[in-house]
Amino acid sequence: MIEFAIDRGGTFTDLIARVGDRFIVKKVLSNSPFYAESCSHAIAEVLHELYGTNEPIDLSYIASIRMGTTIATNALLERKGVPTALVVTEGFGDLLQIGDQTRPDIFALEIEKPEPLFISVVEAKERVVVKDGEFIVETPLDEEKLREDLSKLKVKHLAVCLMHGYGFFTHEKRIKEIAESMGFSIVCSHETVPLPGAVARAETTLVDAYLTPKLQEYLRLFQAPFKGDVAEKTLMMQSDGTLCAMNDFRGSRALLSGPAGGVTALASIYENRPLIGFDMGGTSTDVCRYDGDVALRYESETAGVKVRVPQVDLHTVASGGGSRLFYKNGLFVVGPESSGANPGPLCYGRNGYLSITDANLVTGRLDPESFPKIFGENGDEPLNISASQRGFEPIAQAVGKSIEAVAEGFLDVANEQMATAIREVTLKKGFDPTDHILCAFGGAGGQHAIAVARKLGIKKVLVHRYAGILSAYGMALAKRSFEAMKHVGVPLLACQEALFEPLQEEVASKLPNPCEVRWYRLVRLYYEGTDTVIEVPFEDAKRAFEEHYEREFGFLMLERPLIVESIRIRAEVVAQGWSRQRISPVSEPIQPLRVHRLYQDGVWLDAPVYDMESLGSGAVIEGPALVMQSTSTIVLESGCRAEVSAYGDLMIDVPVKEESKQTEIQAVMDALFSNRFHFIATRMGDMLQKSAVSTNIKERLDFSCAIFDKSGNLIANAPHIPVHLGSMSSVVKAVMQKFPKPEEGSVYISNAPYEGGSHLPDITVVTPYIENGEVSFWVASRGHHADIGGSVPGSMPPFSHRLSEEGALFEAFALVEQGRFNEERVREILERAGARRIEDNLSDLRAQVAANTEGIAGVLTLMEEYGKESIERYMASIQKISETAVRNFLHSFTQKELFAQEFLDGGSPIVLNISIDDEGGAVFDFTGSGMELWGNQNTPPSVVRSAVIYTLRAMLREDLPLNEGLIAPITLHLPEGSLLNPGKETAVVGGNVTTSQRIVDVVLKAFGESAGSQGCMNNVTFGNEGFGYYETIGGGAGATPKRSGASGVHTHMTNTRITDVEILERRYPVMIETFALRKGSGGEGRNRGGDGLIRRYRFFDDLDFAILSERRVFAPFGLAGGNEGQKGRNILIRDEKMYDLGAKVQLKVKKGDKIEIQTPGGGGYGKISGRVKKL
Repeated sequence: MIEFAIDRGGTFTDLIARVGDRFIVKKVLSNSPFYAESCSHAIAEVLHELYGTNEPIDLSYIASIRMGTTIATNALLERKGVPTALVVTEGFGDLLQIGDQTRPDIFALEIEKPEPLFISVVEAKERVVVKDGEFIVETPLDEEKLREDLSKLKVKHLAVCLMHGYGFFTHEKRIKEIAESMGFSIVCSHETVPLPGAVARAETTLVDAYLTPKLQEYLRLFQAPFKGDVAEKTLMMQSDGTLCAMNDFRGSRALLSGPAGGVTALASIYENRPLIGFDMGGTSTDVCRYDGDVALRYESETAGVKVRVPQVDLHTVASGGGSRLFYKNGLFVVGPESSGANPGPLCYGRNGYLSITDANLVTGRLDPESFPKIFGENGDEPLNISASQRGFEPIAQAVGKSIEAVAEGFLDVANEQMATAIREVTLKKGFDPTDHILCAFGGAGGQHAIAVARKLGIKKVLVHRYAGILSAYGMALAKRSFEAMKHVGVPLLACQEALFEPLQEEVASKLPNPCEVRWYRLVRLYYEGTDTVIEVPFEDAKRAFEEHYEREFGFLMLERPLIVESIRIRAEVVAQGWSRQRISPVSEPIQPLRVHRLYQDGVWLDAPVYDMESLGSGAVIEGPALVMQSTSTIVLESGCRAEVSAYGDLMIDVPVKEESKQTEIQAVMDALFSNRFHFIATRMGDMLQKSAVSTNIKERLDFSCAIFDKSGNLIANAPHIPVHLGSMSSVVKAVMQKFPKPEEGSVYISNAPYEGGSHLPDITVVTPYIENGEVSFWVASRGHHADIGGSVPGSMPPFSHRLSEEGALFEAFALVEQGRFNEERVREILERAGARRIEDNLSDLRAQVAANTEGIAGVLTLMEEYGKESIERYMASIQKISETAVRNFLHSFTQKELFAQEFLDGGSPIVLNISIDDEGGAVFDFTGSGMELWGNQNTPPSVVRSAVIYTLRAMLREDLPLNEGLIAPITLHLPEGSLLNPGKETAVVGGNVTTSQRIVDVVLKAFGESAGSQGCMNNVTFGNEGFGYYETIGGGAGATPKRSGASGVHTHMTNTRITDVEILERRYPVMIETFALRKGSGGEGRNRGGDGLIRRYRFFDDLDFAILSERRVFAPFGLAGGNEGQKGRNILIRDEKMYDLGAKVQLKVKKGDKIEIQTPGGGGYGKISGRVKKL
């Protein structure tokens, strides 16, 4: 009897079969004109070779089949699921088009949102609300209307997600009964993921309904050649690394079906030392961490769709063998585009693209003699090294280096990207990568593993015997599981064993009989008032949660109760897995097949080539060398020593370099340092998000982190919030001026607009690194604190006139002195300003200090690798790259004098004259702009600077380092006493969130790059003495010459998430009656402006409410003949009467009041007659 384990990938299908103690490996094309389906074909081939049988396949030879497949993933990526309709609560038909309202790329003027999976929406008339933790039916399900709406659909597959359907099932169950009686196939959200969070739950349910029929269609094709019911002997790999019956295989749980096998395979080589899985394929690289258990994540995004089911915790980076190579703006760039399997890299001989595989070939990391002649137009030629060399020639000439040096430089950049992915799965979660063994697999993993390990300080690399097909091998080691989940929402102390009993009974009813199982009772916990959820065993849950939380975040919140979001019970079937087979020991000196030439660290070396299959256990190889496996190549760099293990794996000792070798190619080093600086700034943001306690920072991500050189110039800013981009360097320079000799161990705080601040809620924490009494560099973090006092909850008063009305003012002082946090002074300032959540403020400030500490540690690690002089040199160099790109962009304009003007709703003008010189420098002169306002829409110069930096970076449309170089060619003229350069005591809270957006529109208008967008952030605050809530609402994006504007997104100077409706309603005394696109609000044109949003609140308590918005008087402009977008409106609905509130309002809402925010649409571009009609 034969046991089969199969991984059906997008290009190849890998099979490994066990017959007694013998293993058979096979690799076939996943799609071929010579057979209908690859997995059954591969099985048939094995049976034919062993027993001479032909189709139909005789099941009597087969003990079991375990399969993983990328069918679901590819169908999602290509949007080739079944036509599906979505059923949601009335008022939320656009919920998935809006999502969390963020845009994928903050600098994209042509915003591309993921294509929706559904083709039509039914809005069910029903509504359930939550009050004091209880579900209340406010509107019963209108069954007659539902039947009528369903009868009009032209699809037969439905996904249903109703508001609060995670806990109140009645309406969803009734819809299912009705729909099934009408012939529909239907998936309900409470069955798929019974957890709060309407967007993620709806998307997961939709994915399931959209993909499961495709999986079933494929599995029918797989079963066709078998004689008998092959489903009884087949188990499918799920995304969480467990197996299920073929008939239970669901689309939402199949997205990582293939890669999950590689993760489970790590268990076979685990020996009490953590492993890093490094799976490098053709288009991307997956990395993961294994330490005795498969690490899971519970929410992920694939192809722009959020899926909320357990999945193996993989981090993917677009560096694979087929990743394309570019020389752009003086930088070596790898990916994200891929050459694919066809035409593929240049060396495939099919007029393909310069790729990583070409770089490996010309540097000798691939041996053409070891490859079959399957390339070229007719599939009968060897790898074409000449084509690869020709591809590198233009770049080599441009940088004045050899082809091999250029190729090695690209490999260095690719390896850095992959090392960054590994840092994501280790450092980000509190683990040191140097404590791990790097386990390389996949077709290209062995070519890069040692170079990546060296970048991380990892001293051991392991290449599995079956590295080229490890995901298939992992299928054989996976366990079958059954589970059930339920949302509970109770304190941990109230979570009793009795809650698990119904779930255990449900799971027990599904188990095969007879079988031995292991039971696991799991709880998903979070601190009250936060959203970080961690799953731990129910037994000893508190200790396990706190251990995990403290390791990842560095602190505990002991004053907050632990809440059980949900409980889960899982049963794993105990089964005998495959045991590893020992190989024969080495019996004589090993001999190479031949000697190959390998280019490493700038020189050519002789590298013997060995055949892995001929090496016995105990065989030792000294680098440099190539070791050929049947499906992959292992590059053993000089200085490394490899030994074959008893099981045929290759264990490699990697010497640690004292200091990283630097290539002589400036473009390579610039790319490496740009990536590393960016990663450090991103890590700072990760630390801040994890350590913060406030919703505003932790969940809405309203913060930014950055690195600065010793002069305070911006070096790297992770792309968090654009309005923070340029202004933080102004704060650093203000601190430098005030404290010219900062003391070691000091950390500074400031939010003063005249010290580079934006508005008072944005508090900046600045830390210098001091060496030998001199500052070497600075780091800073800025977070928007949801409440810092002032006249209204949320510290965003619509009608403030003086800065003192807007909250606590922190003129620069030492927040930390000699390691001591100055809590007394901070608390005093906050109390004096009337701050409402001082403990949250203090906690978030400590989180900012921790983020800065993380940033300093990152730069110091870089210094240890490359030396201080190199760090300073490349800090200057990458600024020059960005400056040159801006100068080239400006120089390209034939018109050297540009002008634009816009008016704020209050009538104040923003006037811009731009003069461009012959060197690509420019003067941005705002003379003529309105005088300082007796209101709060005044804008500090630092915010104007941020707006200009953002706009320049967006207009470049290139992935450039985000640093001071972007503003270097620009001279700003901001008249003193104007609204763009106001006095010290002037109110500014609105300038940051409204005027900043209008400045961007003015600059884009001057350059003719985009029609007007919504022009503000639609700031909403409400609360009372006990709480304050703050959110911003997206709108319509302006159209550009290239594309219509996106609908329902945040534009330009912000990109914060909006709180999910269900989460908002569970936490606060409010109900969202509708959240929808404001259809038709975008301006007409050849390219239409994006539509705005409608968000209607109904309040369950008397509350203070405030709105700060723009574009309620002057509409977003069109360009080149395009029409204006519609103006926004703010409406109060009280006692069935409607009142226009205007752009800015502060009022007390009563219980039962409604407020509807209609946000502006974007302007159109071009005359309507020129629009290309969609067919």
